[in-house]
Amino acid sequence: MGEDTTGVTGMADRPPPLFDLLSGSPPPVGMRRLGAAEATGHLADVPLYRGVSYCDAVRRAGEGEVLRVLPGSIQVCRWAPAVLGLKAPQGGFERGLAPRLAFPVAGLLLATPDRFPGEPEVVVVRASPAALQRMIGAAGPERLWDGHGGRLDRSAVPSFTRSRRTSAQGRVSAARRALIGAVNRLLAPLARVAPWQALTRWLFRSAVVTAGFDALISRTLADMSVCRNATAVPLLTGCVNVSFFCTGGVTWGGNGPRHLASGWPWPDFQRLCNSSMPFTGDTDG
Repeated sequence: MGEDTTGVTGMADRPPPLFDLLSGSPPPVGMRRLGAAEATGHLADVPLYRGVSYCDAVRRAGEGEVLRVLPGSIQVCRWAPAVLGLKAPQGGFERGLAPRLAFPVAGLLLATPDRFPGEPEVVVVRASPAALQRMIGAAGPERLWDGHGGRLDRSAVPSFTRSRRTSAQGRVSAARRALIGAVNRLLAPLARVAPWQALTRWLFRSAVVTAGFDALISRTLADMSVCRNATAVPLLTGCVNVSFFCTGGVTWGGNGPRHLASGWPWPDFQRLCNSSMPFTGDTDG
């Protein structure tokens, strides 16, 4: 693990790119699915994540850790294991989670791209809307996922594109975006309060509580922002997706209310990193 595992091709051999995404705050995080032999074989010395959620594991990887996420690693969140293929979906709630990766996935590897052993499959970028708009402009809006059906629980892509909507649809979308923003601004300071963390971790161990809450937020807020929207969707479709943060992404993932989540297939992210186009500014907007 002490060797140079820089993921971006040729980065050490060329001048720093003008479009430098690796200096963003928070840093981007790469993810790759592991085969069974990798998960417990030659990567067994990579520290094993054990914690509340996938978005928390992404947070820790963004802070410099290289982590494996295996079945059983995620101990509270009941969305991510089924969505990421780490658990066979059981019951109506888990079978209804879509899109999701096919089971079984033996494990996941998480690290920032400059520390990643080999190459990731997808890169999770958490950034301001302005920074993401610049990235989308550079990559080309045709790279955005168009299978969201206008559902803001799955994607914020409609906020970054000019779509044909009636005035009534526009008002509903604007009201929902305002609600998501208000809820996330409320949750952000609560995320730093230990009793709130303890309460949410106790509540969401329950499948009944999780299913009931999901039925509510899937119609009103963002849902599965990091595990599904920024990881599973880009892996399944090969397209870039952008998402408002869900309540878990703020509470457990420690993400700020002014940021959004996005998932970039590795070739798209690599092209941006290797681009010589005149781009300035980091992912903090």
